[in-house]
Amino acid sequence: MLQKTIRNGVWVCLITGLIIGINYIDNKLSVNAAQNPNAIQVVAIGDSLTFGSGDPKKVGYIGRVQQQLSYAWNKEVYLRRYAVRGYRSDQIMVHIQNVEAQQAIGQADYIFLFIGTNDFIQAARRDFQNINPLVMERKRKQFEMNLNQIIAQIRRDNQHAPLIMLGMYDPYSNLMNHNQISKVLKKWNNTTFSMTKEFRNTYFIPTSNIFLRKDKKSYFSDFIHPNPRGYELISERVVEGMKEQGLIP
Repeated sequence: MLQKTIRNGVWVCLITGLIIGINYIDNKLSVNAAQNPNAIQVVAIGDSLTFGSGDPKKVGYIGRVQQQLSYAWNKEVYLRRYAVRGYRSDQIMVHIQNVEAQQAIGQADYIFLFIGTNDFIQAARRDFQNINPLVMERKRKQFEMNLNQIIAQIRRDNQHAPLIMLGMYDPYSNLMNHNQISKVLKKWNNTTFSMTKEFRNTYFIPTSNIFLRKDKKSYFSDFIHPNPRGYELISERVVEGMKEQGLIP
């Protein structure tokens, strides 16, 4: 997750380079997909957690899910990530409105959406020891509106593909006010879950308890981002949830 840079020029260069890198990978996959029309198309939308920050190879959770989908269907699976480190829901909403993203979403067999962490961090003003419940609630309502618009946009582009939404996990267990944070996080995750009742073929996979009662040093590369072991736990939860929902054999 990118922190705010002091100089706008540096920020623009970083984001531009990152998007170019993502588009290069996507274009390369498009060629392969054209060669194999029977391949399964996966689109993953999100922030640094979808980008794979904390994993040296940037496989992340979605790269591991990609591998499991290939095993489950015995087919090639092509992955296109629309993920930018540090992006909040309002920025992601704009990011997926470009023509290339809309085309990829329209062709997808599975769509994954893992967002909200940067909204949550901004709402806490990066100071989780002193969160303001009123601010957190106001930001949650804004996140809810953004999330609704993002899903509506995805459904305009693609009505048939299952949309799998991941809830936010809890990396805050070592903080003194963890009980307070946990209650707020639960409310935010309930917001995401509620979208499954508003949109058809939309699924929610909870992740909030994945890292509870685990040694954080063993599963995280920093305060927020998992390391490869952490991403493995998330991917296992996703695959398990998809099997329970009948989305994969």
